[in-house]
Amino acid sequence: MFSFNRLVLPAVSVLALGAPRGLCADPLVELAAVSSFKDVNLDKLAGGTVQIVRGPAMSFARGLSVESIYVVRKPVAATAAIHVAWNPNKHPELKVFLHGDLSAHPVLADFQKLAGAPSIPPVKTFVAATQKLGPDGTDLQLTKAEAAAFASQPATGASAGALPPKMAAFWSDLLLRRTQAFLSGGIAHLPPYETLGESIRPADEVARLLKDVPKVRSQFAALIDGNPLTGTKAVPPQSVYWEMFDADGQGALNLGALYVHPNGDAWQALDGEYYASGGYYALLTFHQMWPVKIAGRDCTLVWRTDLISAATLATLHGVERMGSSTAMMRETKKTIESLLKDAGQ
Repeated sequence: MFSFNRLVLPAVSVLALGAPRGLCADPLVELAAVSSFKDVNLDKLAGGTVQIVRGPAMSFARGLSVESIYVVRKPVAATAAIHVAWNPNKHPELKVFLHGDLSAHPVLADFQKLAGAPSIPPVKTFVAATQKLGPDGTDLQLTKAEAAAFASQPATGASAGALPPKMAAFWSDLLLRRTQAFLSGGIAHLPPYETLGESIRPADEVARLLKDVPKVRSQFAALIDGNPLTGTKAVPPQSVYWEMFDADGQGALNLGALYVHPNGDAWQALDGEYYASGGYYALLTFHQMWPVKIAGRDCTLVWRTDLISAATLATLHGVERMGSSTAMMRETKKTIESLLKDAGQ
């Protein structure tokens, strides 16, 4: 369900986002004040340990949060570059089947990998769900007009991948139009999900997630306000991307954008997935990166917070909801451990 991938970030683009607010306070004191982690052993984290806990309970029924901390044995700037450049595709256990980086002015060709999607069970399930699109509704997250439009398209020839050409063309066009809408007007310009019996707007999901995490809002205030994903400023992202991934056994497509903000001698980043064809409505991942000295070496302490909105969470309570948060923690930890491995730890 969760995936995290970035392009290399030019230093000029980062600095253009805003001037630093001054040197950060003691990282461990600041971490204890803003997070669920009160007792931290930096030496243990530097050895590769990833600590992960459930975030504070949310009043938003579709919302769930997870917090993580870990250490990258590199200075902050190098750590930020690792996070920006990291791509999960070479880790099959993360179940990201396709990844594409999008240009500042995306075109259909940016989604050409979709035609070569692998012929594996999750992708076949996604194909079967797409083939059922029509005016009667679907589990896939689209507008009603988009679902009906697919059924009216003429069939095309054979495909080199698991997706028939008609299907690859349909999804490529849909992803392109959503990307263009986001880049031109932010999350408020995105069409709603209408095929699950109600109208769900990504902008509303993001706002409700942030409402329930006041400490995150405070810690990342400048970053949250300074982009069109969580705020209203028309700042271009450092990375725009799309993926095909496994969402609980069914293939799904997503669109995401990455924003980075220097904050004194620390760095902050927001990775937001603002569209998904299934699995969740919105996914936000915040990273706070503090410089720390461990055994005389310049390292980086990272506090990560993941916020997700998903339809399935609304009906879960008690043990079932605990199970969902445990699954989210497991997948997040797996992702971080893969990143640390690629960082040489």
